[in-house]
Amino acid sequence: MAIVTHHHLHLHDLRFAAPARVRVWKGAATLKSGGVAVELGEGESFTVPSFVRFACLAHPRVSAQGMRPAVWSLALETQSSADLERAADTSKPHARRLAAAIFAQPAAHWCAERIAGDWQLSTARLRALLFAEGESLRSLVREQRVAWVLAQLARMDDAGAASAPAPAAAGFATLPALQRACQDLIGLPPGTASRAISLLSSSVAPAALPAIGAAQHSGGDAPRQPRYRPYF
Repeated sequence: MAIVTHHHLHLHDLRFAAPARVRVWKGAATLKSGGVAVELGEGESFTVPSFVRFACLAHPRVSAQGMRPAVWSLALETQSSADLERAADTSKPHARRLAAAIFAQPAAHWCAERIAGDWQLSTARLRALLFAEGESLRSLVREQRVAWVLAQLARMDDAGAASAPAPAAAGFATLPALQRACQDLIGLPPGTASRAISLLSSSVAPAALPAIGAAQHSGGDAPRQPRYRPYF
């Protein structure tokens, strides 16, 4: 399930604890980090190093037939090459370690007492370490829960194969809370997030018996499912 947008979509302050590969299938996209920009055309991809904050602007394509949607996907790399690891943001080792743990279990109860116990240090020491890196536990938990939601929505899976990220699975009490977090942290409008999750949540209806006189598919095969569905 890739992301399909019929208008310019600007997502900002994206950050993942693993390398994030952005691939453009249709249209174009611009990735920005600091003062550096990378332009991606159709069929091109770029891997953002671990824990590097970046923005993604998707551009629909203008053709003779009118505006054509932009299609792009995001995948997290399970292994990081030596070059990518050298390019990663290593200035925040404690925040990066914690971000990876939160992303792996976004619905868990991430409190200072639990983390301090796992890391075998005091809660004051934990907060001091994060403060020294310019981070806070609360903001990091919220950020990585939103990152997990976006990663689920932007996977390139066959339509209907992906499951919707329910608010509880992402660590949010309600859908409005998830929507507000997506808008506040990465600029994803609430209505957009709601439509995306709603489409992923819709189950495929059981195949109905063909109407009398209806054309049959050759070989009795079911109609091919689209590789992605537009929902932005």
